[in-house]
Amino acid sequence: MKNVIIHKIQKYVITEDQLRGEWKKSTKRSDIDDLEDEQLMLLAKKIFLSASHSELEELSIDSTWRTALDASGELIAEDDSDPVMHIELIDTSKNDSSSLSEVFIDRMQRVHCKKCGFSFYIDDLKADLDKLSCPNDGGPVESGEITIKSVNQDKK
Repeated sequence: MKNVIIHKIQKYVITEDQLRGEWKKSTKRSDIDDLEDEQLMLLAKKIFLSASHSELEELSIDSTWRTALDASGELIAEDDSDPVMHIELIDTSKNDSSSLSEVFIDRMQRVHCKKCGFSFYIDDLKADLDKLSCPNDGGPVESGEITIKSVNQDKK
């Protein structure tokens, strides 16, 4: 099975069955197996963003409906494009619990000006720094360190 994991301090799991149900409901087609990994993660994000509070409770790890095992498996793909959530696609039939090790809180890149040395942070780790300029003096910038703040969890 391919479950999608969404990290927002709390982990939420959208199961393959839920993805299939949403896909069939929204497209009237049952050919979800033809979707690319990125499309599956977008579908899960759509389900997550439209979920009610009670539905979010059902998707939460350690709720009555989800256990830590639902979030463990081999990592297939991940999406870090949204600065407020980290999304993973995992295969639960393959035993790899590394996805339980941490919850991403924030991803920042430190950038500093080559001329004046002014430093600032951006949340796009893949930003084209050639298109950025220093907010202090307009000079060219270069990358500093990339910081990933996370909360480590005990593996269950």
